Amino acid sequence: MKKSNPLVSIIIPNYNGKIHLEECLKSLEIIKSDDYEIIFVDNASNDGSVEFVKDHFPKVRIIPLEKNYGFAEGCNLGVEKTRGKYIAFLNNDTKVDVFWLKTLLEAVETYGPNHVYSSKVLFYNEPETLNTIGGVITPMGSGLDIHFGKKDISEYNKVRLVASPSGCSMLLKKSLFLEMGGFDKDYFAYLEDVDFGWRCWLKGHKTYYIPESIVYHKYGSTGGKMDTPFRVFNVQKNRLFNILKNFSLSNLIKGLIISIIFDLVRMSKFIVHGDFSLVSAVLRGNYAFIKGIPKALTKRKHIQKTRQISDEKMGKMGLIASLNWCLQEFKRLGK
Repeated sequence: MKKSNPLVSIIIPNYNGKIHLEECLKSLEIIKSDDYEIIFVDNASNDGSVEFVKDHFPKVRIIPLEKNYGFAEGCNLGVEKTRGKYIAFLNNDTKVDVFWLKTLLEAVETYGPNHVYSSKVLFYNEPETLNTIGGVITPMGSGLDIHFGKKDISEYNKVRLVASPSGCSMLLKKSLFLEMGGFDKDYFAYLEDVDFGWRCWLKGHKTYYIPESIVYHKYGSTGGKMDTPFRVFNVQKNRLFNILKNFSLSNLIKGLIISIIFDLVRMSKFIVHGDFSLVSAVLRGNYAFIKGIPKALTKRKHIQKTRQISDEKMGKMGLIASLNWCLQEFKRLGK
């Protein structure tokens, strides 16, 4: 008898996330999908995560890594161990709806296998509120979660194109992930999903938001609060890498100029509040970016050589946001 869906490998990266694993893995046990495997990639946790999964979820395949490779490379290493035709990435601090995977696979049948598919992510503690439906690219090379913090109303229940999937929950063909070179391991954590979706668009692959695929996310529970030295450092270097790798030359120059102004304003606020560790994080991010320029330029050469869509067209499609829109969004979010 023919199976109703191809084998899907669900990849869950983990670092000291034992507290979240029972609910996440139990929700996967009852999803409406016939053929899937779960790949648990552990970044050398010291909280007993691996032992917990071994004892309570014996069907889960565990990939214990010898050190913390971060989200990006941890996921890449997990993909190497998968057997599925399709791969789905899922945060460990989530609970999925029973139709989470089924609706993503139905979208593949509708829109084609050579694209990326992103879920509706709702706040776990506020399930009527949107965490993200995917991302939009900013002139500073970062991404903003579309409709972050807005009430989940019927208007947001329509399939649409987004610039990047949410790394919290996304599905695509394994061969496409490998074709794109996976997540950029130099990112370690943060914005690797923005970069990946962006590169996919530039090479002719779209990202679709599928509203029927629902995930409940304990936002910030694994990465901590918004402004920590770890987060600020990684976001800083990674958004600068995004600018250098993915923008056309004119927008690259504009992006770097805007970034300088953005950083001066941001560091001034940090200084006023006495957050000198965050000032240091921004400066360290800049230094890491400068050190990585030669390698990033090699990546840029390949990306731009195979580009199939212009920045201008992406802007008209709403995939790259205007500076004015970003400022209004920052104001709405109180940033």
